[in-house]
Amino acid sequence: MAKTINLVIICLFFNLLSLVIISSGLRLKLTHRDSPNSPLYRPNLSDFERFKQNIEISKARASNYFHQFKPQNVSLRAPLTYHEPIYTVDIGLGTPAVKRTLIFDTGSHLTWTQCKPCIKCFRQKQPLFDVKKSVSYKLMPRTNKLSKGFECNHIGCVYGVKYYSGQFSTGVLSLEDFTFGTSAGVPRRILNMVFGCGMNNRGSFGEKNVASGILGMDKEPVSFARQLGSRIKNRFSYCLTNMDSRKIKESYLRFGEEALTDISIGGRKLGITQGTFPEGCLIDSGSAIGLLNENAFLKVEKFLTVYFSRFKNVKRFVGKQVPKGLICYMNVVPTGSFFANLPNMTYHFEGADFDVPWENSFVVFAKGMFCFAAMKSRNATILGAHQQRNVRVVYDLKGDKLSFAPEDCSRDAA
Repeated sequence: MAKTINLVIICLFFNLLSLVIISSGLRLKLTHRDSPNSPLYRPNLSDFERFKQNIEISKARASNYFHQFKPQNVSLRAPLTYHEPIYTVDIGLGTPAVKRTLIFDTGSHLTWTQCKPCIKCFRQKQPLFDVKKSVSYKLMPRTNKLSKGFECNHIGCVYGVKYYSGQFSTGVLSLEDFTFGTSAGVPRRILNMVFGCGMNNRGSFGEKNVASGILGMDKEPVSFARQLGSRIKNRFSYCLTNMDSRKIKESYLRFGEEALTDISIGGRKLGITQGTFPEGCLIDSGSAIGLLNENAFLKVEKFLTVYFSRFKNVKRFVGKQVPKGLICYMNVVPTGSFFANLPNMTYHFEGADFDVPWENSFVVFAKGMFCFAAMKSRNATILGAHQQRNVRVVYDLKGDKLSFAPEDCSRDAA
């Protein structure tokens, strides 16, 4: 049975594996960075090395989400380093449509790609988008309802987005047709979507130069999901599959201050006091693992210390290779049956409980090593992608409601 809670702005969305518009079957396939099918895949990394990279991504995103900023046309966010893009998406742009590979980003509002003519552009494998070769391209006029917050004159509007580690893009706001695949196999075109044509851009947006820009998916009016609006009935859902790099499957993102009150482990509430989560709880599948603010994390750490003390072969694993703020253990006599003893968790919200089975509460590695799938943070609490695996999450953007229920997401293929 699905559970429903109110959705507030601090609950961040999206960043998933594929997207679909419920009412018309539109879809964009999003590929996880650690999938062998991804152009960003690095086969030389072990699962633990990938895990450590994901930790840095989650910490960087958290540090940015709580950063206060005012200008509507400037987006400050976590740094995009060579390993940062967790998901990329291929989309058709223009007429005739040309493929663009974009970084799927829940922390950005504006979708943009590098365009000709370019004053300064970063390296990318795909040719720059040539506006002269698209018969549907046009500048966005200042009379457009989405021009608010941008600088405009009688010719058009310009934008500037700046990212947390120094990357930026500036250019002109434009209107263009975007092409989706569909469940019926027939492409469908969405006309006159607002996007940025980047003509002065700097920064690294992926080690292999596969990305040409950003697909912005936050709650601002100019974001991709908000522009689709009534065409997707202001609704979308997603279901994240397991992220084992050897068997990642695609699933689909389907379009069409939540109060965290306590946490339970193994069915026992930790007794977290009111006011422990003053910043609320972020629901962000762009963060690979979860984060807990320091007060809650220390209670979890204390509970796990007592819990695992009853297993004589389980020892706390520490060392330089374990990132600071992470709880790891080693089962010195590893057996597959032991991991059934790992406890489930529950995040108690006002109005609903978000159950996290042990497979999503911990990350298991080779040779008996396992780590708690959330790390200590100074102030942020995040339910990351690992905690959301095999859960159908439905967002009602118009009604500000969030519903969720367990589901086998590997079957989400149609």
